[in-house]
Amino acid sequence: MKRTFFPLIVLSLVLTCCCCKTSKKSTKSGQLPLVGTQWNLTALEGKEISKEFALRPFITFDSAGSMQGNLGCNTFFGSYEIGNKGKIRIEYTGATKRLCQRMTVERLFITALKKDINQYQITGNELTLLAGNEEIMRFEGVDLNAVE
Repeated sequence: MKRTFFPLIVLSLVLTCCCCKTSKKSTKSGQLPLVGTQWNLTALEGKEISKEFALRPFITFDSAGSMQGNLGCNTFFGSYEIGNKGKIRIEYTGATKRLCQRMTVERLFITALKKDINQYQITGNELTLLAGNEEIMRFEGVDLNAVE
């Protein structure tokens, strides 16, 4: 009995250690990944936006090529494609049609999403979407894998 008890304990410890590894993706130098991060809007066309929203405007990208988010009131959706060297193509498809009190940022956000965004840069927890060299939008990231 003692001979089978010790190997079972060792085996269970090994299995416990192997199964308890987190599925968090490692990021180089603390940089958040494009996919799996909620990107909260901080600036449009180089101008900081107010943080006074019932729900802060944000965008998320999934691994299947879909994007979705919130405009501050309405939710939106679309698709994206990643190319080499920071290239991106964003296609805004649509949004819900609720009427809210403060719609200025929402309208500007939709207009920005419809622009010819063709590059993205991630530095640490900040995402910048660009059309050529012009900054269209800037976001602050929250790792969705770290939020429980």
